Amino acid sequence: MKKIISASLVVLAATTGFLLNNQPSQAHGRYNYGYGGYPYYRRYPYPIEPARYCFPTTQWQVNEDPGYHPHAYSDGYRQGQSSAKKGDKYKPRTAGGEFARGFDDGYYGKEFAGQKNIVQNVIKPYTTTECSLY
Repeated sequence: MKKIISASLVVLAATTGFLLNNQPSQAHGRYNYGYGGYPYYRRYPYPIEPARYCFPTTQWQVNEDPGYHPHAYSDGYRQGQSSAKKGDKYKPRTAGGEFARGFDDGYYGKEFAGQKNIVQNVIKPYTTTECSLY
């Protein structure tokens, strides 16, 4: 019995010594020193990839109303006259506004009245993201 106890104490002491005194092993270092001695991170075995950065940019959206541009009435009047001369059947214009009023006047041979309303183009900003590599 004394031999079993002494043998188990020796085994326990040896095992404890091996577990506490060992250094951890490492496959490869995290940093590889590149140009000029500065460390850079490298995912082994792939080459270094450039960094990607994104930044916000403002774009401008222009909303043009085809029925109210500065020459809408005169364009509609001219197209209405040419359509009537060709003998085309009347159909209402989808642009609406001053263009449609000019087309009706030109088609039915009314006197040129001129444009009454001009609606300015609406310019709206919107933000988008652009990305680049460096």
